[in-house]
Amino acid sequence: MRVKVIFLFSLMLFLSLFSCQHNEKKSASLRINDSTSLVKKPVKPPDPLFAELDNLRKDDAFTDASIGYVIMDCTQSKPVVIAQYNQKQAFIPASTQKLLTTGAALELMGTEVARQVIITNLNSINWLANRLLRKVGDYIYGKRENDYGCKAVMEFWKQKGIDVTGMMMYDGCGLSKENSLTPKQLIDVLYYMKFSPHFPVFYSSLPLSGISGTLHRYMRGTPAEGMIRAKTGTVNGVKSFAGYVNTLSGKKLIFAIIVNNFTCRTKVVKKKLENVMIRMAEYN
Repeated sequence: MRVKVIFLFSLMLFLSLFSCQHNEKKSASLRINDSTSLVKKPVKPPDPLFAELDNLRKDDAFTDASIGYVIMDCTQSKPVVIAQYNQKQAFIPASTQKLLTTGAALELMGTEVARQVIITNLNSINWLANRLLRKVGDYIYGKRENDYGCKAVMEFWKQKGIDVTGMMMYDGCGLSKENSLTPKQLIDVLYYMKFSPHFPVFYSSLPLSGISGTLHRYMRGTPAEGMIRAKTGTVNGVKSFAGYVNTLSGKKLIFAIIVNNFTCRTKVVKKKLENVMIRMAEYN
């Protein structure tokens, strides 16, 4: 009997030791697996453009301001929106409204108005933009008046498939604060014009960063010099830009950015939006 008890005790002790060793091996295996799962692949930092846009939205200088923008990559056959904020909100556009007037005038009257379009956009000539507006009104309705011109331009873009919800036109130049456009509408007009037979004239009419027109003092001496063709817009409390970007990496971007109701000095807003455009030129 005593021998039997000793035997059973020895067997239990052996099984206990075996179980402990097995559990230790299993725990070690789990620890290895756990440590392996903690090894993460390096995360690619976001492009500086997105950080700059984020800073813009959070900037204390724009606490009471409204901001809207769209940036679209058109490098491939199918365009891709890479950044947007309040893209369908209506804003006072200032002189970026000239893009609608000059684009419609070129599409309807072609080379007849090419020289006027170039002068209008390059130097942002308000009276000439309104003359083009009246020409469009006369072309469509036989009425050389601002009201008919505004109606004709809006109808033209609507017929081209652009959603004109929120669009209001009181002149052809963007001087009136009764005008309103969305960033997306500006983008849609710019994208449409890319495929127009009159695009070379339209494109060359836009000021070139650091070199010509109303952009000649912008981005000079930066990587964005000579890389951006865009229409500028400025009235009291409003700053806007819209146009095309050739990035240093070879991408093709279309963008529109509008700030309304800012209370800081205009040159402060200019500098902040200039930083965004420099980052667009560097976008990779």
